[in-house]
Amino acid sequence: MDQLDAFIKDIIDAKQLNGITDEAKVGLIEEMRERLLDMINRALVEALPEEKVEAFSLLLDNDDVTEEHIQQFIAESGVDIEKVTAKTLLAFRELYLQSSTERTEE
Repeated sequence: MDQLDAFIKDIIDAKQLNGITDEAKVGLIEEMRERLLDMINRALVEALPEEKVEAFSLLLDNDDVTEEHIQQFIAESGVDIEKVTAKTLLAFRELYLQSSTERTEE
């Protein structure tokens, strides 16, 4: 289990979902992992300096671009990856642990 899965498992445990089977928990962890990675990726792209957005778009249009190329571009663009990721993790945790009434009030 990697750190992301452990983070998600802690959130699920804090939510205290009664009656969830181990199989369902594994599926939930996978689903939440995908959502969290999407949130992190969006936050990193949104954090790109304005002058880097066009170059990033061109990079994504390249059929040969790899995940490593994208990560390297973002890292070299001046984005504080650790800070953006940490803020996103906290926002994800807060969002997941809110009750449905707390979410509708916002």
